[in-house]
Amino acid sequence: MQTSSPNSDHQKKIFIFISICLISLNFFFSISALAQGEHFKTERPKLGLVLSGGGAKGFAHIGAIKVFEEAGLRFDYIGGTSMGSIIGGLYAIGYHPDTMMKIVGSQNWNNLMSDKIPRRFVPIEEKYNVDRFITTFPVRKRKLQMRQGLYNGQLIELLLAHYTSQSYQYETFNKFPTPFLCIGTDLENGESVILDRGILHRALRASMSIPSYFTPVKIDDSFLVDGGVVNNYPVQEVKDLGADIIVGVDVQSGLHRQDQLSSLVKIMDQVTSFYRMDANEKGRKNTDIYIKPDLGTYDVMSFNDHDSIVKLGEAAARKALPQLKKLADSLNAFGRGNFRVLDAKPLDSVFISSVQYRGLKNVSRDFLEGALQINTREWIQMNELTKGILRAYGSGFFETVNFHFLPDIEGVVLVIEVKEASSGILGAGIHYDSDYKVALLLNGTFKNVLYKGSKLFIDLNLGENSRFTGFYLIDRGQKPGFGLRFTTFSLSFNDYDNNNIVDVFRSNQNKLELFTQLSRGKTLQFRTGFEYEYIKIRSNLNPIISDKYNSYLTVFANWLADTYDKSSFPTKGIQLNLKAKYIVPVVKNWDEDFFSNALMFQMRFAKSTPINRRNAFQSVIHAGFTIKDDLPPPQHWFILGGQSQNNYFDGFIPFNGLRFIEEAGLYTLVGAFSWQYNVYRKFYITLKWDLGYIGDDFDEMMRRPDLYSGFGIAFGYDSFIGPVELSLMGSNKNSGMLSFINIGYWF
Repeated sequence: MQTSSPNSDHQKKIFIFISICLISLNFFFSISALAQGEHFKTERPKLGLVLSGGGAKGFAHIGAIKVFEEAGLRFDYIGGTSMGSIIGGLYAIGYHPDTMMKIVGSQNWNNLMSDKIPRRFVPIEEKYNVDRFITTFPVRKRKLQMRQGLYNGQLIELLLAHYTSQSYQYETFNKFPTPFLCIGTDLENGESVILDRGILHRALRASMSIPSYFTPVKIDDSFLVDGGVVNNYPVQEVKDLGADIIVGVDVQSGLHRQDQLSSLVKIMDQVTSFYRMDANEKGRKNTDIYIKPDLGTYDVMSFNDHDSIVKLGEAAARKALPQLKKLADSLNAFGRGNFRVLDAKPLDSVFISSVQYRGLKNVSRDFLEGALQINTREWIQMNELTKGILRAYGSGFFETVNFHFLPDIEGVVLVIEVKEASSGILGAGIHYDSDYKVALLLNGTFKNVLYKGSKLFIDLNLGENSRFTGFYLIDRGQKPGFGLRFTTFSLSFNDYDNNNIVDVFRSNQNKLELFTQLSRGKTLQFRTGFEYEYIKIRSNLNPIISDKYNSYLTVFANWLADTYDKSSFPTKGIQLNLKAKYIVPVVKNWDEDFFSNALMFQMRFAKSTPINRRNAFQSVIHAGFTIKDDLPPPQHWFILGGQSQNNYFDGFIPFNGLRFIEEAGLYTLVGAFSWQYNVYRKFYITLKWDLGYIGDDFDEMMRRPDLYSGFGIAFGYDSFIGPVELSLMGSNKNSGMLSFINIGYWF
């Protein structure tokens, strides 16, 4: 047996020691490499942005986003409610805050929030009907119903559809350049609903559907209202998307004190605030950087103060700028994050491969196609599509007309969704003026009565000068239509001689009018037909003209044009009324020795021209003449005086400084000029000057014209019940000053 030497044992010990060291070093480096590997595998924390609801106060989000971009924040998720959903949705699909500011600043928020479409899209026969009612009630299945909301939100949804038009290409909102969600409230069970797929503008419209102000929105099987009712600050929902860090902007005002509940808007806001307080508190606790702009006295309806509100949002975010930059730097150390160029803009045009119509029941597809004027397999400009939608909505046959796109190989499928209007509407209005005195209007408007595309208007005007009107029209779009109108009224007026009242007359008239008409667009109309009048004019002093009715048949042709932008205080557009009529007495009584067949022509042309943002100039020309020496009955004469814009007879011509029906004649030429100044918001001052002639004999009027000149100043306010005006007037025919008061829309 051989034994090892001492040197051999020593070498073995050295070998074992070296092996142990090498194994230890390998283990150490393995652990170190593992640790380093774990470090490199650590992911960048996800950043979420949450924007609360708050109506107009939500414009502050734009200012805050401007600061976020300046700080270099790159958001991975965005969530919002109500106005926060709109600003957040635009940001998510790539709109820059400067672009959003331009969008907000270019809108007429008063019209948007009240669904007041441009007047040029309202059919010419209904333009007078647009602004007459203080309140309306729909009639469905012969039952009077309450509205689901004051407004349908048609214009808001159309605006959102335009600016989010490019989003149709995304199947779900988490495919947006920045994943997005918004919140609605299920009206049936009061639960919060996450909206993260489908049609973006419908989701945004649902999320900001203020209860009782806007009608609810149906999406799938849910009836949705403003998400702010129960969840106005959706922090948890954004965290559930995957956000680790939350930056939030909260524009809610919280609960108001008793002395602050001074308006319906604030009371509605208070009521909805009760249900969301717990969710708000949880959201604030889970927000890492919480920004609360000080919005002072602004409320949810302060849309016209958008400039100031945006600046306050920017100021609040700028206070947190050091903290925001620190967060951005720490996140950017992991990489650039969700970097994108904010250059989104709405589609300019699309290729329509096909069109789908949804919701048509009583209105024909031909009528809707005629209003939209859209051809398939053609490119269409987005602004032309918007005009078509407004033409269809302005017809009055629909409560809403909306659109969206579906992707198609060749272009897009255009989907037109309509909700037909109720079978009828009952409306009420009130008016007072110095000429006609106080009056209450009750109106019934019914569509598709006996014939598709028909309209029936019934007016009952109750007051000192009562009137009833029934008007039935078969509207055939670009084709000739047919109609009839029946009117009966009673009117009192004075007869003047040298500023003295010498008699008081009362006229009672029944008139039936049958006609055919041809319309072009919503602003031009030609109508021809005949009228049958059955009229009595009673004098308080002359018994000869006191107890007999007289009959007249009138054949007429009438050209109308109306492009005024507003019915009250217009700033641009024209109005033209050109009429020719031939009047024939049918049954003669006391007047058989006085009046004969008569051919008459009359014209009224008015033009409003904007001078600048606050000033507008209006000129009006009235002209009328009777052929040869024919003598028409007095209700067809031309009449100067008063300030009434509502004509019971064709020949009424307002004239400053003359009293109601003060001068009459068979020939007239009058020019009226006014300078309108918008003092502040809805307050106006108007300077007026009228100049003209009127007479019974044309040759005499030409040889020795008797010039009438009147002037006046009017102080006006455009209220929710219509214009409120006080006028002071004078003329070269009357001594002293006259006054005139008008309250409410004319009817």
